Amino acid sequence: MKLVIAIIALFTSSRVLAQSNDEALIIKLSKQIFSWEVTNKIDSLASVFDEKFFVVSSNGESQSKTQYISRLKSGSFNHNSIEVEENTASVVDNTAIVVGKGKFTVTVSGREKSLHLSYTEVFTRPDANKPWKILAMHASML
Repeated sequence: MKLVIAIIALFTSSRVLAQSNDEALIIKLSKQIFSWEVTNKIDSLASVFDEKFFVVSSNGESQSKTQYISRLKSGSFNHNSIEVEENTASVVDNTAIVVGKGKFTVTVSGREKSLHLSYTEVFTRPDANKPWKILAMHASML
């Protein structure tokens, strides 16, 4: 019995260690993107968005990189705060996915809204020597 417990503990700890490199980096990047959205660092966001980036908001609206950046610059949509409740990352080769939940407070056309959302982010990079770029974001109401 002790051997079984030891094997389970070893497997569990090795899985946590396996996640800690690329997956931890992606979680950190995801949090940085949320921080830039709240602090309105549009140039930083534009630099990490892939050229083919698109976002699907919780109301089903889709926007390209250019459209999303223009909307942020216009001031008609602002992120007031983002509180991540939970998130996990998976990395396979040159693709990474973050799935999470959080509370998002936004101002849309002068109206403040509090949203409880689940979200998915897809990241990509051409090779291991290049920086990660976010390719897509999708949010759904909880």
